[in-house]
Amino acid sequence: MLLFTLFGFGVSTTPVRAEKMFDITSITCKDLLLMEGDQRDSTLVFFHGVMLGRNNTTMLDSEKISSQTDRVLERCIAKPESQLMSVFEETR
Repeated sequence: MLLFTLFGFGVSTTPVRAEKMFDITSITCKDLLLMEGDQRDSTLVFFHGVMLGRNNTTMLDSEKISSQTDRVLERCIAKPESQLMSVFEETR
């Protein structure tokens, strides 16, 4: 449920059954740009966490994360149809 709420796809607050799956690579930049405030922030934090996991690290460099967030948002504004995961990968 948290992921559906996190990404703002209008899912009700009823619990999600275990067999429900959600592919985070389907989230586009447009989806991110249409989110508001805390929802957008939470989504960005989530994707930064995914990238840290993919890089097999637990070290968080706040300046690097801030810079990457700026680059992600700039690319998303320029190409809203892009997959958010791809943009994160490109801006490492």
